[in-house]
Amino acid sequence: MIKSFLQMLARVDTFFFNFFNQSVKCHFLDIIMPLFTHLAGLVSVVGICLFLLLFLPSIPGTNVLGAVFFAQLAAQSIKFIIKRVRPHIKLPNVNIYTKLMQYDPSFPSAHTATITAVGGVIAILQPGYENIIAGICTMVGISRIYLGQHYPGDVLAGAVIGIGAAWLSCQIF
Repeated sequence: MIKSFLQMLARVDTFFFNFFNQSVKCHFLDIIMPLFTHLAGLVSVVGICLFLLLFLPSIPGTNVLGAVFFAQLAAQSIKFIIKRVRPHIKLPNVNIYTKLMQYDPSFPSAHTATITAVGGVIAILQPGYENIIAGICTMVGISRIYLGQHYPGDVLAGAVIGIGAAWLSCQIF
């Protein structure tokens, strides 16, 4: 029964992956989706931290850095326990738009975990921006699917990790 449930989840994941990666393809999204993905990259996250330190001093940098640390620790650890193969390796005819991650497992999405951790800290410590933050985090997650790097389940798991990391960081620091 568990095996059939997991197979059903894999089919649902593949269905929604194909929808975001192939059915909604257009030139405009080909341009903006890599930009959203890069919001969760190292350079962007460092830039976000510096911006917060300079312009929103009510959000301590230790909270943001702690959340990113916890999110990355959890995501990278889980990746190498689960070892899910990325969709562009497993599935045929995947639209790929960015440099491929060949050896890094797919589950969970560390990009989504990172941006959700940063956004979660901001939402907790600076109320009023939740809708904007949720929109940005959602777009980063969708970009990971659109660009052929992750399944929707990977993105959902990354978001859960990011929320947990933000909460934990705000409790500790």
